[in-house]
Amino acid sequence: MASENKHYEVMVKQGGRWEIHARHDANGKEAAINEAKILDGQKHVEAVKVIQEVYDPEDGTSREFNVYTPGQSQGAKRKMPPPGAAKAHSAKKEDHVDLDLSKLKIPKKRRSFSSLILRMIGIAAFSAVVAAMFTFFAAMVLEDSGLKGNAQLNMLIIVGLVSFVIAAIPMAIVFLGEEK
Repeated sequence: MASENKHYEVMVKQGGRWEIHARHDANGKEAAINEAKILDGQKHVEAVKVIQEVYDPEDGTSREFNVYTPGQSQGAKRKMPPPGAAKAHSAKKEDHVDLDLSKLKIPKKRRSFSSLILRMIGIAAFSAVVAAMFTFFAAMVLEDSGLKGNAQLNMLIIVGLVSFVIAAIPMAIVFLGEEK
């Protein structure tokens, strides 16, 4: 096959749909992969890949080969067939890229550091308010008890710490757990 019958496409997934972001000529493989690497770090792009499209003018058919997908291990990448072997492999389905979107893995979104800190501050503030309320009510109850001085203070510290921990743990599990 002549080199003018193939090109590289940078595909991006946005809003659940794959779109062609850019096309590169037969010599633009490295440029297409570099562009895909840059796009992969952007927030509005869900996924990115580079495919090689090969057109056979004799058959009038077009085939696509996956050239680059971020996160794919080196051993899992598909190797491109030599130009003369294209017709010999034309019947094999594993050489063809299946564009079934249900089989694609979408990378998990990660929380930013500032978002994590804000959530932790919110959990601590709410837990402190809960602990203060329980400590206040415990102080009212202990006022009428026989405990005085350091014993009463120690009991209030224990009540405050325990109520803080009991309020903070479930909130931390919910708000700091894995994002779906």
